[in-house]
Amino acid sequence: MASERSDAGAYLGWFLLGGVLGAAAALLLAPRSGRETRDFLVERSGDVARRAQGFAGEAQGRAGEWLDKSRELFEEQTQRLMSAFEAGRDAMREEMRRTP
Repeated sequence: MASERSDAGAYLGWFLLGGVLGAAAALLLAPRSGRETRDFLVERSGDVARRAQGFAGEAQGRAGEWLDKSRELFEEQTQRLMSAFEAGRDAMREEMRRTP
């Protein structure tokens, strides 16, 4: 059990060391200055936000269309069911009048 803990600690240590080395390499090898990178990220995040709003708008429009179609189908089926029920009731009354 103790060796499992030391193995987990070693893995965590190597993971953290790798993260620090990766961050250092990213800072040293970045093609832009910090300000340019921040400006780029702000611009890109604005683009992503606009795209997300566009997708959300499209999804909302499609959902509205599906809701309208669903309502229409529900109303049609309700009318068919009511017509069938009335026809069955009328047929039953007709049979009852025929039977003495």
